[in-house]
Amino acid sequence: MSDPLVFPVAIEAPAEVHVAGRRWFRRRELHVTTFSPEGLASATGLDADMLTLIGERMCDELTAVRPIRLDGRVSVVSDIDGRRTLVAFCDVEGLEQVYERLSAIAGRELPRPPTHVTLYTAQPGMSGIGLSTTADVAAKAVALQRAAAAKVLADVK
Repeated sequence: MSDPLVFPVAIEAPAEVHVAGRRWFRRRELHVTTFSPEGLASATGLDADMLTLIGERMCDELTAVRPIRLDGRVSVVSDIDGRRTLVAFCDVEGLEQVYERLSAIAGRELPRPPTHVTLYTAQPGMSGIGLSTTADVAAKAVALQRAAAAKVLADVK
């Protein structure tokens, strides 16, 4: 199985934030995941190896650095292994057109990923938690109230 494809984002954020009853630590590496063969296979029933090949074919477009716009939504994401993260959802310029081309190659509509940046983790140095489909978001994420989300994003640039 292929690793998800990502592009780095240049976001400035405080080293720590206190929200949702705890202290959170900024991730060192920030990115947006644009393509997850495993997640797409799970969501669509398509063959993961075929999706991996499609991702390899479109790798340059899927990993190109693109402008993003944080949309104001922030969620606490929890995994079954106990890890917790804070993610900020975002819009990614041009990703819709890339997915139109991906869908044409796949021969069917491919769902767009819930684009987001994992800004903070519950422990320093912790890895992120995969959110490659809307089902992942529904199962793992709890949206922060508007005021708490605004607090997280207040000093993010």
